[in-house]
Amino acid sequence: MEMAIHLTGLYPSWWKGARYSRPVQAWAASVTAEATRDILQASYLGVGEEAGLIPPYLVVRQTARRGVADAVDQVYVRHASGGLSVLGFKSYDQGREKFQGTARDLIHLDEEPDISIYEECLTRTMTVAGHILLTMTPLKGMTEVCERFLQHSGDSKALVQAGWEDAPHLSADEINRLKQSLRPYEVEARSKGIPALGRGKVFPVPEEDIFIPPFEIPSHLARVYGLDFGWSNPTACVWAAYDRDNDIVYIYDCYTASEQPPAVHASAIRARGDWMHGVCDPAGQSANPMDGDSLMEVYARNGLKLTKADNAVEAGLMQMLERMQQGKLKVFNTLEAWKHEFRLYQRDEQGRIVKRHDHLLDATRYVITSGLALAKGEGAKPFTRPASDWRTV
Repeated sequence: MEMAIHLTGLYPSWWKGARYSRPVQAWAASVTAEATRDILQASYLGVGEEAGLIPPYLVVRQTARRGVADAVDQVYVRHASGGLSVLGFKSYDQGREKFQGTARDLIHLDEEPDISIYEECLTRTMTVAGHILLTMTPLKGMTEVCERFLQHSGDSKALVQAGWEDAPHLSADEINRLKQSLRPYEVEARSKGIPALGRGKVFPVPEEDIFIPPFEIPSHLARVYGLDFGWSNPTACVWAAYDRDNDIVYIYDCYTASEQPPAVHASAIRARGDWMHGVCDPAGQSANPMDGDSLMEVYARNGLKLTKADNAVEAGLMQMLERMQQGKLKVFNTLEAWKHEFRLYQRDEQGRIVKRHDHLLDATRYVITSGLALAKGEGAKPFTRPASDWRTV
């Protein structure tokens, strides 16, 4: 619909996006020529007696695409300014070379293209400050294209993840029927727009079993935090409230920041409650190449009480998974950064953990394996460290 109003210049009164006061040059493309014809062409121009999104009275003429029955190559659309906008139909199976050439104001890519085609389309829009509209179900997993939006969003990009629940024409019964017809590891990609991780997902647990609305943490619950050190990679911290009576862990806050000195991170951590104890990445005992001190010593000088965590990765992941499955690990659904890592945490083809986008999950693992015994209430007697060298604790 957005492409249609740019082609015609007939903007609704409520429209707050980009506007073109002149005719535009545009492309629309999908995976194959047949998919382009059956989905995009049908949406824009209609099928048979059914009109498309472009008002038929504004379609001046159209040319046929060779070699594909009933496929359109280009359509010329009357713009409100008086000139003609041009929409060309393409397909990814034509290859990157077919996307070279002249500048384009608008490009609509339906379903995920290879990164080479996406980058070629970016090049086509650069000289005219054009726009790309990408509509897709992320079935290929965390590809370079997905990562461009999920990890590197900014002023030049906007991301909308729409799920089946956002589609008013789908009833609850229809949604349940569709979910039952899919393979388990496809459900989140198709129903929520979360990149599919296939059988390699580390925590194959439905999100609704983990994420809960925030609530005020009762004062009697013990608290502890987990800290994962970083520099170019983020330093990450999670805060947990532990209900010992029911053996339930609530992750209620998190923090990540990159390329900041320990004093900055320590200040942010103390601000959440300087009476709390923390467990940290055991790599924090290694030497800091800047000054020879261990990171644990540096953070201690900045007021943090830290204990080295058990870093048995697989055992820790199994503890986390068991808690998730048993309803004993809950996470506030407002923690978008934690949710993002959870959705992308995966194993490679050899079954090894992919060490990307995992810093908050590492910090959570430290809490589960080593932090619960150290969790204290605010009024409880603070933890006291034995009088010994940090490196031997």
